[in-house]
This record gives sequence, C-alpha cells and structure tokens, in this order.
Amino acid sequence: MKIVTVIPLGKGIFKANLTYFTSKDIKNGEVVSISLRNKKILGIVVSSSPASLLKSGLKSMPFSLKKITETKKISIFKKEFIDSAILLDSYFVSQKNSALSVLIPSLFKDKYDRLEKTYEENNENKNTNNSIPKGIKTEKLLLQASFEDRISFYKTLIRGSFANKKSVFMVLPTEYDIDKFYQSLSKGIEKFIFPIYGNLKSQKIIEIYEEIMKSEHGVLILGTAQFLSIPRNDIGTVIVEHESSNAYKSIQRPHFDMRTFAEIYASKMNAKFILGDTLLRLETIERKNTDNLGEIYPMSFRTNFEKIKISVINPSKDRDDATKENTEQKTKKFRIFDDKVLEEIAESIKNKKNVFIFSLRKGLATHTLCRDCGEILNCDKCMAPVVLYLSKDEKKRMFVCNKCNTEKDPETKCSYCGGWNLIPLGIGTDTIYEEAKKLLSSENDLLDGLKAKIFKLDKESATTGNAAKKIIKEFEKTGGGILVGTEMSFFYMKDKVDLSVMASFASLWSIPNYKMGEKVAHLLISTLEKTDRKIIIQTKNEKDLAISALKAENLLPFVREELNDRKELGYPPFKRLIKITSIGNKENSLAIKKYLENALLKYNPDIFSGFVSKNKDKYITNAIIKIDLKKWSLPELSSGSSLEKELENILTSLPPSCEITIDPEDLL
Repeated sequence: MKIVTVIPLGKGIFKANLTYFTSKDIKNGEVVSISLRNKKILGIVVSSSPASLLKSGLKSMPFSLKKITETKKISIFKKEFIDSAILLDSYFVSQKNSALSVLIPSLFKDKYDRLEKTYEENNENKNTNNSIPKGIKTEKLLLQASFEDRISFYKTLIRGSFANKKSVFMVLPTEYDIDKFYQSLSKGIEKFIFPIYGNLKSQKIIEIYEEIMKSEHGVLILGTAQFLSIPRNDIGTVIVEHESSNAYKSIQRPHFDMRTFAEIYASKMNAKFILGDTLLRLETIERKNTDNLGEIYPMSFRTNFEKIKISVINPSKDRDDATKENTEQKTKKFRIFDDKVLEEIAESIKNKKNVFIFSLRKGLATHTLCRDCGEILNCDKCMAPVVLYLSKDEKKRMFVCNKCNTEKDPETKCSYCGGWNLIPLGIGTDTIYEEAKKLLSSENDLLDGLKAKIFKLDKESATTGNAAKKIIKEFEKTGGGILVGTEMSFFYMKDKVDLSVMASFASLWSIPNYKMGEKVAHLLISTLEKTDRKIIIQTKNEKDLAISALKAENLLPFVREELNDRKELGYPPFKRLIKITSIGNKENSLAIKKYLENALLKYNPDIFSGFVSKNKDKYITNAIIKIDLKKWSLPELSSGSSLEKELENILTSLPPSCEITIDPEDLL
C-alpha cells in the first residue's frame, strides 16, 4: 500500500494538500479521482511513499484515510507546468495548491476525460517530440519598440519557428489584447493561429484545444496565462506581450503575477522567453543590467506619436489670470472643462468626429470627507474608501465600495464623529457624464447648440465584457459622439478617436504610490495609441516629467530619473519589497504589530498604519520588508537566486489574518 499526497483540483482553493492511500504504483504528476465531501473531483499527485515508512504517523492521524477511487490513464498537464505552479506558490507565499487551482481552467477539470482522449490520440504526433536540449540556459530577451515594429519582428519569428517545426505561445493580459494581436498576425497563417481565453463558450474552447493538439504543424497560440496548461510539447518560444499591463496581477489573494509564472514555465521548458511592450516596466528595463537580459533591438525610447498634438491646460492658472482682470471671477463656480477644451470638443463634433474623455475613477466622487472631523468615509467591511455613485436609473445617489461591492445608505453619517456634514471630493465618470449632458443641452456659446450622443464606460455601466463591447460598438459607429470612460475603455476601443481629453488627470498625483510616474506614462501612451489628432491634458502639474518626455518624443530622461529616484530610496527594481497587511480590532492590531516587530527583527521592517488607518473598531497594520533581489527570487527568474529559508519560514507561519504581497503595487 502507498500513501499519496494530492493537490485537489476542485472549485476554489483548498487550505492544504490531501492524503489518500492506494495499492497502485502512482508516480508524481499523475492525475487521480478522489472523494472529497461526498463529491468526486480530480487531483494531482505530488508525492507517494510506501505506507510502511509512515506507519507510526498513520496511527496518530485524527482521521481515516480514504482510497483513491481512480487513476487516469494519462496526465494532460506537463511536468514542467506543475513544477512551475508549485514554484509560483513558493515565490508568492501562498498555500501549496493555490497556483494550480488558479492556473488550470475549470473547463479542463470538468472535461478532463475528453481532453485526455485527445491527448492520447495525438501523443505520437511530431509536436510531442521536444528536441530542445535540457540544461541549456533559457534565452531571455527584451523587445521595447512601437507596436508596428514588434508585429514585424513577431511575423519573422513565427515564420522561423514554423520552419524549425516549433510552436510559439504569446501570453496576453486581456481578451482585447488577444483580438488586437490576432488581427495583426493572422494573415497567411489562419490555419495555425489560435486565440483562446476564458470568456469563449465552453464548446469553442474544447474545439480550439483539440485543433491545437491535433496539428502536426507548428502553431501560434494567443492566450491568457491559464492556457499555458495546454500540453503542446514543441513550444520553442514564450512571449509576454503588453508586459506593462496591470491585468497580469491578481487583485484578490493570492496575489499572483502571471508574468512571473510565464517566465518560470519558459525556463522549465527551455523555451526562448521574450518580454515586449511600447514601454516596458521599469523593473524589466533594469533587468537588462541586473540579469543580463538581451535586447532584440536596442531599446527604443523615442515615441512615434509626432502626428498627434499634445496640449497641457492648467484650468486653475487660466482662472487666476481671469481673476486679475475681473475680481468677480473669485466667486466663479469650479468647472470640469476649461473653455479651450470645450472649443476642441465642439470642433470634433462639428466634423462628425468622436471624442474620448478619460476619468481615473468611476462614480460621482472618488471619496467623501467629513467636514467636521476630517475622516474619510470608508467601507464597513473592508475599509476601502467608498465611492459616490448615481444609480442606473439616474434617480438616486448611493455609496458603493469598489473593492467588495458593499453598499452604504446615501444618508449615512460619519463613523468617527457621527456628523452629517459630508462632502464628496474628486471627479468620477458620473460627474463628467452629467456635466457633458448639461453642457450639450444648454445655451453654451462655445458648443454653439451642438448635439452629440454621450456614452459612458466603466465597471458600473458595463458589468460584463459583452456589455462593454456593445457600448463601444454603438459609440464607434456614431459620428461626433462622446465617450466618458475609465482605463477600462482602452481594452475595448478598436477605432481611434479624433480628440482625447484627460479630464481628471490631477487626481493621479494624490494617490500614494511610488510607481505613479510610471503609471502616468503608461496611461498617456495608451491614450495616444487611441487618438488620431489631439490629446488635451487638464492638470495643475504641467511640468510632470512623463508629460514633458512624451511632448519631447523621448522617454529616456523620464526613465533615467525614475530609476535614479528608486535607487536612492531602495525601491524596486533595486530591492525586493514584501508587504504584510493585517486588519483587526485595536487589541489584535497592537498584538500583531508587536509580533511582526519580533518575528521580522532581522529584516528591519517598516511597520505603520494603513493609508486609511481606522474604521470604527477595525485597524489596518502594514509591514514592509526591503530585501536584496537575490535573496527573494528563483533560479528560473534570476541566476544565483533563492528564497531565503529563514524568511520563508517566518512568512508561511504568519496568522491567516496576515495578507502577504510580493512586489506590491503600493506601500500604503
């Protein structure tokens, strides 16, 4: 008899691996059927030992071992895939079975027998003979260039791969990105290119899987990271495209970064690994020096947006100038749109051209402040600031938490002082949408009585991808329409607009994030890529380095200064950051603070309250560790690296209430 440890592949993430017994000779990596909570689910075997070696341990178990009900003939998951998922758990300090639960599509578990049959039938195909020699260091390359130049390179790479009987997997962050690259790369290889993502119908995903597995010719797979689980054995190149996208990193626990998984997997497969984007993340750019990553072309920091005019308007400055001429302007009400912006909008509408108005946040106001005590109105459940929204029927206002979707009564009082004197602050999509409607329906001289259809796109107006596509389709077929949207809009806009307006850009600098300069640069690039004639940025921060760099069509000074600042402050990419967050009552928060101070003493942690430190009886405690890169990395990511064992033991032994984030996007 053998005792086997199994990673369950049921729905959700299990807190621990499970133990079963069997009389069969089962090897690591095999797929089995197990009984769990009166249900039959799949599991992957990660260890197997003779029962005789564990005899004393078996007697002390507080439960009876169950028998494995079935052993599948073949595992459709490559050993390299399973090993990479286990390493991902270690790097991000998550439970041992979390990565496989996240990375294997639910459909692959539900339809395992059908996929197993497909795999078995095609197991003798040429695509299963991986001729890449083991032990060879993975070639890792950077490709920072315009979209057009990257597409040109990929076409050459794909042709060369097919000639060498190799396949290419391009990892992309969103369905929009997959469609964009499919349209650009599919010509001439329609039979060998396969876009695949989770929102496709189940039957369509199965059909694509079967076509990929049956093809004896090399294939190009365009997919999200989950579909790296497709067991093609001839993958010679793994590309992570639109590498800067924040969609690669999961917001919810565990905070996996799919770019990291793709790199680990490519290394395990001995496949060439490429990171590509118009502007790579600064961490990635610096890896050219720290990890000796190669360049496909010398990295380009010049931009190719010279046909698009970039105009920066400081509304408050213009109002100050007007005040000198007319003291009555002192009482003038704050306006969202500067007169110059309205003039440009009017020009586009007159010419039947579309306009995009960007807002950083959805809702009417991004946060609400108590005038009596200065407290910010937060969610009772998760403590995130609540956002003021206009209901879908536009008849009432309500507070909603963007993090957990909890609603608050619009007549709510301050949780700290009990006051009613609450004031909404910040500009959201609803506010801009309402202002645009009002301006177009009023006697405004600058708009000259123009009429335009106005659309709104954020997570409230479009709760599904199909709903977002419908809004964009209607907007893009409208001549002279206006779209008010958040960053989400970039994922769905296919056609360029005549004019883009960054209406609430100033609020970006109010967010406490050490990556904010980089965020600004990426937002501007995304907007420029969707604009045909002109972009207007309304901001008081006229001298922002990212804006100046794009206006000068050269991002190199911006990148150098950002990297220099981070080096001086000991931020990534020069140090690894590990963030620990705990929420509890006052007593628990004091206890966890003391515990973290003692447990992490060797690592000199910074321990402080969260950006929102308190909400009713709940307190946020943060701890930040800065550690040398080589002491918290993997050999697959950087040669000579490892996970420091002592720190790993401390982190894995922290209470469940402690949320651990490796490479956090913000520190507060």
